[in-house]
Amino acid sequence: MESVAVEAARWMVGKALSPLSGGLVEAWLACSELGTNVGAVKLELLYAQVMLDNARGRETRSPALKQLLLQLRGLAYDAEDVLDELDYFRIQDELDGTDEAADEHTRGCLHGLLLNTRHTARNIKKRYLSACCSGGGDEKAVAGSDLSLAGEHDADDDCTDEDDNDTGSTDIDHSSTATHMPRKEKQWGSQREDTMKTPKLKFDRVDLSTRTKHISEQLKLVCAKVSTILNLELPESNRTIRSSIAMLRPVTTSATIEPEFYGRKGEKDRIIKDITHGDCCVKDLTVIPITGPGGIGKTALTQQIYKAVKNLFDVNVWVCISLNFNAYRLKQEIADSIPKVENEQLGDLDENEQLGDLDDLIERRLKSKKILLVLDDMWNCSNEDDWKRLLAPLRNAQTKGNVILVTTRFPAVAEIVQKTYRPIQLEGLEFEELWELFQAYVFGDEKLINHHAILQQTGEMIAKKLKGSPLAAKTVGRLLRNHLDFNHWTSVLESKEWELQTGDNDIMPALKLSYDYLPFHLQQCFIYCALFPEDYKFDSDELIHLWIGLDILQSHQDQNKRTEDIALSCLNHLVDFGFFKKNVNEDGSPYYSMHDLLHELALKVSSCECLAVSSSNVRFVQIPPSIRHLSIVIDDMDVNDRVTFESIKTDFSTLSKRLDVEKLHSFMLFGRFHGSFISPLGDLLSNAKSLRVILLSTPSYAVENMLHNFSNLVHLRYLRIIRGYFPEIRLPNTISRFYHLRILDVRKCNGHFGLPRDIDNLVRLRHFLVPDDNLHSDVANVGKLKCLQELRRFKVKRQSEPFALRQLGQLELISSPPTHHLPHLSHFLPP
Repeated sequence: MESVAVEAARWMVGKALSPLSGGLVEAWLACSELGTNVGAVKLELLYAQVMLDNARGRETRSPALKQLLLQLRGLAYDAEDVLDELDYFRIQDELDGTDEAADEHTRGCLHGLLLNTRHTARNIKKRYLSACCSGGGDEKAVAGSDLSLAGEHDADDDCTDEDDNDTGSTDIDHSSTATHMPRKEKQWGSQREDTMKTPKLKFDRVDLSTRTKHISEQLKLVCAKVSTILNLELPESNRTIRSSIAMLRPVTTSATIEPEFYGRKGEKDRIIKDITHGDCCVKDLTVIPITGPGGIGKTALTQQIYKAVKNLFDVNVWVCISLNFNAYRLKQEIADSIPKVENEQLGDLDENEQLGDLDDLIERRLKSKKILLVLDDMWNCSNEDDWKRLLAPLRNAQTKGNVILVTTRFPAVAEIVQKTYRPIQLEGLEFEELWELFQAYVFGDEKLINHHAILQQTGEMIAKKLKGSPLAAKTVGRLLRNHLDFNHWTSVLESKEWELQTGDNDIMPALKLSYDYLPFHLQQCFIYCALFPEDYKFDSDELIHLWIGLDILQSHQDQNKRTEDIALSCLNHLVDFGFFKKNVNEDGSPYYSMHDLLHELALKVSSCECLAVSSSNVRFVQIPPSIRHLSIVIDDMDVNDRVTFESIKTDFSTLSKRLDVEKLHSFMLFGRFHGSFISPLGDLLSNAKSLRVILLSTPSYAVENMLHNFSNLVHLRYLRIIRGYFPEIRLPNTISRFYHLRILDVRKCNGHFGLPRDIDNLVRLRHFLVPDDNLHSDVANVGKLKCLQELRRFKVKRQSEPFALRQLGQLELISSPPTHHLPHLSHFLPP
């Protein structure tokens, strides 16, 4: 539904404004030309926000408008990048106790004009020098080795500018840096003269001013066109997303439309047995919920059960609910389905009075009668009280064995309606069952697959890709039945054409209805799961930290709740809506999984922003220009064959021509042997400068060998290394200038760790996850990390302020760490 494009643009515009919340950046840039340009960007973003607020929840039908909204969203991304970069340098000034980047303009317009002229000349000079000098902006020499084998190798740049104290320079600031020497181990808090501070990044005023001005101009143009089209189109569009979903849902009945039913024998027999001979017989009323994703066969199973047991009941009622759960309407339908008794009337009363009368009417009509009620395709239940009101007259029917069957996509609904009967969770059909159903849809009842032996292997391969979904089998059946030739079937297999079908009764539209029904902030949480491989086992921290790293919880921020608690609530809601399933490992620890078809849905709905490729399909994948998030999965088999290996290396080498790497916000790399492609991938990512999220699985190399620009990633929020092994791991000094970093997660790495000296500069760090708790006690001045949520260990050191006990008093931890070396607390506590 095209209204999602409006909501997506609106959400991104709000996210772009977040660096300006609190007014700190604007105050920092006051009285400068750059501050004026930032104000212009803010004005255009606010205008876009109001415009999109007015269009919220409405359907739009124009493909051209969708493209313009996508362009507006891209500009909002660009605005967020530049404003976030400004906030980075504001934090850097704050940490240094200076305002150099902003204050130089306060000396007057003439000085500012001369300063900008000087900076422009300097930039031209640096471009010239870069041709003959290996130092400069990429800062490889000073970065040190990150998560590397040989420890730390800090060195000076070979090429520096004459005037290092000028904040207009575009390189590293060495003004406060001692000569770089081979590092010796020192005690934290040492005041020795050779202690080195991390070099700072320089504030490029000209570049930032030019970018902000360009963005504000482009925003103004695009907003004007979008506003014009919205004003023309929206007065004619009054439908909301939910009303559109309701219109698309088919009205089901108890009548079966398929000649034969395949699979579900275990579930069917169990429910029929419980109704006819089990506990249901002795209870007044039993509610049996049947849940599962769209297209899994809930209605078909319920029709079979209804057909098998309906003659055992005096009254049989089938109601298709969809989104329209209304206790009064449902009671009216139930009452209409029960034979009348003498002397009954229902006057012209208001709804509340009629509800009472309907209760009496249903109770009179059901007296000494047993009812079977099916509530099919139930999407919501306003609240538990409404559900109780619906059940009230049915509980008073004065008979045993009344049964209600409820089908729903959403586990949360199943939990509301059931109290005594555990919900039946439908999974995909077993392959043998689906293969039978597949053949029936393609060949009809005769199942002539044996007459087309050449198609059998291809047909089985297609059926395996359907992940047990009956509706997917039906969709594929329509594609194959009239083209019984090998080439067509192979084409369908390779293209997964069934995922492209858009009919109301096809599998992807059926699943997408569930996605459209989600609140928008949950949609955002869901789509980024497309970046992970199929069948991935998520732990809760992994998803929570990813969402924090992407800053996608800002618009749903509750000032009274921790961000982590908000993220956990989002995860629980996605479980309630059926997008995740909570499971338990053998050791009892929980993990979350996603049905393969829902993973395919995530790939589909995120395709404008997220690109997930495998080493085998890099050459063929379509890449929209709007991609901001990239994940790559290296198949283990692709490194075994030399020809395949060389071909994939070539594919990665040419990927940069098709992908705007500079705009990437996320990069994830999976596969045990992805280090074999470090050269082409390193070249691909050499221009990545906007990354917020980096996840590397099983690396065996220094991160800067993969990400040459690593030390300049001013936007980085989430760094995670999974199962890396290094004899010695030392986080480089430059990591301590990632002022926006929220999560540093290397807890699944093996090896000896070392920390940079000024890691306390990570003022927004929330989670410092390492394999050895003792590393927490090595963080000097930990009291500066005011956002830190957990400190596992703290070691008090005498005569050392960076390790004084008062450091803990400045933190708001969710739990207190164990403290060590406390013989004389009076030495450390403040007076």
